[in-house]
Amino acid sequence: MADGAHDVHQQLDLSGEPLVPPLRESFQLRDPIPLLEYQDLTIQGKAYNEAYYDYWNSTGDDDGYSAAVIPVTKADKSIDKFDHEYQPLNDIDRQNWEAYDPETYDGAPVGLQIVARKWEEEKVWAIAKILDMALKENKNQDIHRNVT
Repeated sequence: MADGAHDVHQQLDLSGEPLVPPLRESFQLRDPIPLLEYQDLTIQGKAYNEAYYDYWNSTGDDDGYSAAVIPVTKADKSIDKFDHEYQPLNDIDRQNWEAYDPETYDGAPVGLQIVARKWEEEKVWAIAKILDMALKENKNQDIHRNVT
């Protein structure tokens, strides 16, 4: 709203629509922000955004990333047994490993998650389509093998 909400009011005037009550305070007319101040705020915002993403990237969090999930199968306690030989990679891995109980998870959905950088939705979608087709083809081949 660097223009002081003037554009919003011009558009509403064209249509004759009133500004809805919940937005009246946010969109009340103000003096526009001077260009140099606007540019400075833009630079500050970009620097903050970069610092924020650097922080989240360092934590391994996927906030702000493009992602898709494909259902694959369901957990099966007769196949997905607790592996006593496994050596966890770190404390978080150990906590996840120790939390696994084949009885508890039996029948739970198992999925595949595809994650990419922010704004890469098309890439995620394309990869998801390829993987989904491959999984379906493999499932059909398994069914065919069991029938013949």
